[in-house]
Amino acid sequence: TFLPNPCAEKVNTYIQITASGPDSRWESIKQLYFLLISSAERSISIQTPYFIPDASIVMALKTAALSGINVHIMLTGWVDKRLPYWAAATYMKDLLEAGARFYYYTGGFMHAKTIVVDSQICSIGTANMDIRSFALNYEINALIYDEGIALQLSSQFAADLVSSQEFT
Repeated sequence: TFLPNPCAEKVNTYIQITASGPDSRWESIKQLYFLLISSAERSISIQTPYFIPDASIVMALKTAALSGINVHIMLTGWVDKRLPYWAAATYMKDLLEAGARFYYYTGGFMHAKTIVVDSQICSIGTANMDIRSFALNYEINALIYDEGIALQLSSQFAADLVSSQEFT
């Protein structure tokens, strides 16, 4: 479980809040995800229950994987809605061929919506990695510029792999 340590030494953590919705002409959360993926140098870890990216996000993920960046995407293995579950599978083949790795979390319904890049910067929020979250839904994410928090999320991703099955 990701909980801050209240006894830890107080330090400044820089956080940028990004919101989007149908009332904005900018898809700011999609742009945030695109920028994070495009700026990765070593690793990208994504947790999302719904994975229906648009062409720009798919291209960014494929380019990252083909560039040798470790791209790991964890989806929920417990199906609550069949259509998004099957729709996600249509994006997997090309990304797998490019070198991305997919995992289904089977320890319960995984509802995390996180992205961690290079274990240095992360985003946590309400937005799924899907078209609805990018353009139709009101969403809010926190972009956290803190290596300690990013490392905690990376550790949580690794711990969740224990309860996951890789999709090949």
